[in-house]
Amino acid sequence: MDKVYLTWWQVDRAIFSLADKLREYKPDVIVGIARGGLIPAVRLSHILGDIELKIIDVKFYTDINEHAEMPKITIPIYGDLKDKRVVIVDDVSDTGKTLQVVINEVKRLGAKEIKVACLAMKPWTSVVPDFYVFRTDKWIVFPWEEFPVVVRE
Repeated sequence: MDKVYLTWWQVDRAIFSLADKLREYKPDVIVGIARGGLIPAVRLSHILGDIELKIIDVKFYTDINEHAEMPKITIPIYGDLKDKRVVIVDDVSDTGKTLQVVINEVKRLGAKEIKVACLAMKPWTSVVPDFYVFRTDKWIVFPWEEFPVVVRE
């Protein structure tokens, strides 16, 4: 599969683009999906005025084109989301399965309204984000994923 490598600058521009869209939605809570959604979620929380941030960890992918049958929540959201306007943030909506698991969990915790924001989406996803910056059929390598990491002494 072809890859696209994003720089920190490109990611930051994409996050600011999402923030512009989310200002109109006015979420009460951001739920960041670990691991890929954490950096965008934290940046959005700061940009939008320190909106409450909650974390959920869901494991699905093990490598490029390799994933488990179904995503599993490994670290649940702490607390409830009763009557909150929630935006779920991830780096990319690929199959959509991870996002669907998180949407169901956020509903279970009582959110009154749920939106999804991702930096990117794949054309085949089953969950089209309410807010996204670009579409691609390539494997995206985000700057926090680049290897090898060079240790400087």
